[in-house]
Amino acid sequence: MNKIKVLLVDDHQIITNGIQVMLEKVEEIVWLGSTNDAEDALRLVKLMKPDILITDISMPKLTGIEITKLIKKEKLHTRVLILTMYTFEDFIFNAIQAGANGVLSKQDTTREVLLEAIHVVHQGNDYFSPSVSRQIMHVTAKNMRLQSTPDLAKIPALTLREKEILRLYVEGFTNHEIGEKLCISPRTVETHKNNIMQKFNFKSTVEMVKYALRNNLVLM
Repeated sequence: MNKIKVLLVDDHQIITNGIQVMLEKVEEIVWLGSTNDAEDALRLVKLMKPDILITDISMPKLTGIEITKLIKKEKLHTRVLILTMYTFEDFIFNAIQAGANGVLSKQDTTREVLLEAIHVVHQGNDYFSPSVSRQIMHVTAKNMRLQSTPDLAKIPALTLREKEILRLYVEGFTNHEIGEKLCISPRTVETHKNNIMQKFNFKSTVEMVKYALRNNLVLM
């Protein structure tokens, strides 16, 4: 198994210590350490080449969103997970636009959620914690309700299971939560999601959910 190298940047020592305790003994994760300096974080990303950078949004000098933009601009392979207490609409969508691969709320991120996020993002997918997902879905739903009715003949067919899973993604549930509701494993949930994304050629979970809302796929 390829181990996942993780680096953290956060200026709150309690958060840093807590995440270190969560991750440093996980077999498939290599804990590279942490820094409380955003500018130093960018240097460490270039030097240590982490697979995942976990960063807060609000920090001195550079914000987590600015770090994300620089990582994407310089085409570094590191994927970014934003971990923040600020889950307002503007912060979330600014993070997504900057290129963040996931956004987690400090309020509802447990060890289980953090580990799932790291694995999902490392596999090349996007991840949003439950409260962040619901915020995205709420805003997206409002924006999509006035869109035109889809041409059903042009929409690929989904199986009943795929529709069920898609509906739960739209409602903001995580892979783990969907698996529990449907009595299947998170890996099986991810497989069904990948099948949906391949049928429609979606590039991200956000794109999939937006399309589902705009075209009423979960109601069909």
